[in-house]
Amino acid sequence: MEGVSRSLHTLWTITKHEFALYWVSPIAYIVGGVWLFFSSLFFSLNLNQLNQSGGNAFFGGGMSPNDALSSTLNTMAFLLIFLAPGLTMRLVSEEIRSGTHELLLTSPVHDWEVIVGKWLAVWGVFTVFILISLIYPALLLWRGTPDRTQILTAYLGYWIWAGAVLAIGVLASALTQYQLVAFIISVVTTVAMFIANAFGNLITQPTLGEVFRQLTLTAHYQETMLNGTLKWVDLAYFIGLIALCLFLATQFLNSRRWRA
Repeated sequence: MEGVSRSLHTLWTITKHEFALYWVSPIAYIVGGVWLFFSSLFFSLNLNQLNQSGGNAFFGGGMSPNDALSSTLNTMAFLLIFLAPGLTMRLVSEEIRSGTHELLLTSPVHDWEVIVGKWLAVWGVFTVFILISLIYPALLLWRGTPDRTQILTAYLGYWIWAGAVLAIGVLASALTQYQLVAFIISVVTTVAMFIANAFGNLITQPTLGEVFRQLTLTAHYQETMLNGTLKWVDLAYFIGLIALCLFLATQFLNSRRWRA
């Protein structure tokens, strides 16, 4: 029990430290500003289309208020692929490059505590951005009667999606000391997992094609949670993906301990 308490305390200390570092660095404000600018832009465009689709604002026509929000989140999910690496590329690679990781490796801190703490910190930073964007569903609720369950499920899905993409970024950062290389690895990996769903649809063998599709990010977010459908298999997929990325990142960091 004492060991668990110590690990939780260490984890909290690392998370708090890394979280604070983001707010004294311009990177969080740059990434957050870009994300909020484009999310607001896409939301405004969708609202304009929604207003033009019927007589009354937020009603009528072929687009519903939930469609406007889902379209915004769907576009932002893709944009996140290119923004998240900007937050994660320095997390481990910078310490490897500067040599400060050796201090961590020789301190009484477990490798998994370092990796998980850094991931929780960057996920916390992006959670702040997501909380700010709650003004979008608030506007829809103020002016109309959208499906609250679908809004909640879509946002929950986007939050978990962000956690998974950031975990991929942490893994990429643990692979190399070069931030640009970490950025590229993260983007390429996530894009591949995003668009692989289309290739799965091209497989003529139904079972094999479905297995391939279930390994992609798209099948577990755009086709389910974004549309208000919450399945345990989708939650398990993202939790498993996050755990796998953090485990591999821990192993790479541990391998440097033996080389140090």
